Amino acid sequence: MRMQLMRYVYLAVCTMLVQFIVFKYFYPFPNFMQDSYNYLRSAAEQVDANMWPVGYAKLILFVGVFTHADTVLVFVQYCLYHICALYFFFTVLELTIVRRWTRRIIFALLFLNPAILYLSNYITSDVYFIGISLVWMAQLFRLVYQPSRWLLAAHLFVLLLAYTVRYHALIYPIVSMTVIVFCAFSVRLKIASGLLMVSMIGSFMLYTTAANQRVTGTRQFSAFSGWQMASNAVYAYAHMPRRPVLDVPEQFTGVHARVTHYLDSLQQVPASQRPDGKPIMAFYLWDAWSPLQPVPGAVNIADNSACLREMAAVAPLYNDYGKYLISQYPVAYFRYYLLPNFFQYAYPPAENLAVYNDNRDTVWPIAQAWFNYPSNKVYTRSDLRELQLFELYPALMLVVILFFIAGWIAYYRVGGPSFADIKFRSALRIGTFYWIVHYGFSVLASPVVLRYQLLNMVLGAVFGVMLWEVCREGKRHQSLVL
Repeated sequence: MRMQLMRYVYLAVCTMLVQFIVFKYFYPFPNFMQDSYNYLRSAAEQVDANMWPVGYAKLILFVGVFTHADTVLVFVQYCLYHICALYFFFTVLELTIVRRWTRRIIFALLFLNPAILYLSNYITSDVYFIGISLVWMAQLFRLVYQPSRWLLAAHLFVLLLAYTVRYHALIYPIVSMTVIVFCAFSVRLKIASGLLMVSMIGSFMLYTTAANQRVTGTRQFSAFSGWQMASNAVYAYAHMPRRPVLDVPEQFTGVHARVTHYLDSLQQVPASQRPDGKPIMAFYLWDAWSPLQPVPGAVNIADNSACLREMAAVAPLYNDYGKYLISQYPVAYFRYYLLPNFFQYAYPPAENLAVYNDNRDTVWPIAQAWFNYPSNKVYTRSDLRELQLFELYPALMLVVILFFIAGWIAYYRVGGPSFADIKFRSALRIGTFYWIVHYGFSVLASPVVLRYQLLNMVLGAVFGVMLWEVCREGKRHQSLVL
């Protein structure tokens, strides 16, 4: 068995190197989006707080201690993903008896996925967060059937690490604590781990709040959450067929006047040409001409510390304004934002994955400075036609969801819980619980896009394949009994 596992390690290393070398020939430069420049500026200025968590910026800074070569940074995050995916892969193989072809399919999903390769070339936290999340999920599986204090301590560390990289990790403590409650630990250890988890995350939040005050001048844990709340609310408000005159409280008069003036100007724009059209995107949060921007049309906020300080200053007000709009029009908010985003979760737009460098041939000054480029020009040796592949991924996500649900139904129809390995049953419940919680959080929190869904796509496909494998075994078991 050990020799078989080592073969997979060698195969993963070889496929990683081949894919990386071929890919970097066609894409000598990394892929940049608006988020990328914010992370690079956070690393360059060594700040401990920003619009997003700074965990990924710290990874950039760590690699920068040794070299500022962009290829090294891309390789490091691609390599980190492979290490994490191998841990997840070997954990999954321990859950139940997995046949050769099933193992190969799972391996391909984890290590030969084009989306992971292309996402690894982005200067963003996405693939780093996916890798951490795979380890976090695998540790949850192991805690149920292989509980140990060392594993629990490692899990708490990984949980905190995920929390520093992406705000989507806000749901991870809920899932972790629920699983730990059912693990074979003493009540005292469960309580202690819960208190330690709360204290770790609480300390991080307090530290980040204080850092935000030093960096932006406003004391808050995240300026991003206030802006996201306002952006979501304004999106729903903008798509109401009729908007009655709203007598807003005095503190909202300024921002509401800008919003209504902007929305009135959109009345002359055909629905198909509206900048805030479908699919749902964070237009009102990031577009330079959004009425929420303190200085509409200003230098792009992701590379402008002055603009970010202004955004942070109004974030508490925007948080209250967003909640106020939702409270005034809850039905419209459900109809024009929550419901479309609910379906968008199952069919997420490809967004940045389907383009290279935001369709530009230049990068911003912070990228040129950090990576020591001789000029701001970037290029590829590819004609970019292969990026059309990612336009198929939204449909693939829908197929994965239906495949997973169908597997669940078939699993119960053959009486899977009565004969399946207890390790698999526990992992399936954990994975399903995570997906349900993540679904609700994602729909409520922000517009769903493909790169946020790749982890769930992988999990759904892996468990879907394993469910059908168990169902096949169940039918064989039933035929032997008869």
